Amino acid sequence: MHGMNHLRHTSLLFFFLSVSSVVFAQNDKQVLGDAVLTPLEIAEGATATYLIRFQNTGNDTAIQVVVRDTLDSRFDLNTFEMVASSHEYQLVRDESSNIVRWFFDDIYLPDSNTNNAASIGFIMFTIRPKPFLAPGQVILNRACITLGQNQPLCTNEAPLWIDADSNVDDPRDHNHQYQVVPNPNYGYFEVRSQQQVPVSEPNDNILCWITDLQGKTVWEGHADYASEVSNLVSLEKPIPGLYLLWVKTDNVLQVEQFAVIR
Repeated sequence: MHGMNHLRHTSLLFFFLSVSSVVFAQNDKQVLGDAVLTPLEIAEGATATYLIRFQNTGNDTAIQVVVRDTLDSRFDLNTFEMVASSHEYQLVRDESSNIVRWFFDDIYLPDSNTNNAASIGFIMFTIRPKPFLAPGQVILNRACITLGQNQPLCTNEAPLWIDADSNVDDPRDHNHQYQVVPNPNYGYFEVRSQQQVPVSEPNDNILCWITDLQGKTVWEGHADYASEVSNLVSLEKPIPGLYLLWVKTDNVLQVEQFAVIR
C-alpha cells in the first residue's frame, strides 16, 4: 500500500491559494511543466511529469476506482516514480506490457452531485523518455479510469514533444519572466522572477490574476511595481487542480501553469 508522497518545499516566500468556488468535471491527463524536451535534455536525464485526474460524476458513491495507464514504449519504465496521489492506492506495474495500474480500494469517492469537491481524485508521477529519441517525435499517452462496475472512461491523449529547440516551439516559454515555485505545490508557493526587475520604476499597468482551466477567475490583483508581483498573491483553502497565473505588463502577457495537490 502506498500513501501520498510529500513534495519538497522551498523555505522562501509562500502563498496560500483559495479556489473553493471552482467546480471541476474532469477525467483527464496532462503534462505538467515543460511538454517539449530536446534530445540533449533527455540524454541528461530530463523527466516528464504527468497528472491524471478522475471524478465520480455518477449517482452514487464509488467504492473502488481503478486507473490503467499504458505507457508508451519510448518511456523507460524503470524510471517511473510516484509523486503524489489524492487517496491511498495499490500499484501494479507490468514491465512486459508497460501497463501501470492503480487500485483505489475502499476509496468511497462521493458523487459530484453530493459533494463536488470530494468527488475528485488524482495521480501524479514522473518518468523519463528513453535516450537518443529523434527530434520531431510526439509521445502520446492516455489513461483509462473505471469507477466501480461502470465501463472504463479514457482520458484525452497528453502529448510530449521531442524537439531540437524547446524554447522555439513551446509557447509557454515565451516571455517567461515569472515562475511559480514549487510546481506542483500544496497551495503554498512563491511567484519568482527569473529576471532582474527594477524596483524603482513604477508601472501602473501590471495586472495579475489566476484562473482555472475553464477560464474562471479565482483571484485578481494589481501591482505598481514589477517586483511586487512576487508577494502579491494571497488566497486561501486550495482545492487540487490545475491553474493558470496570468501577469500582464504593458503589452506583454505571460501565462504560467501550475498544479495544486492535496
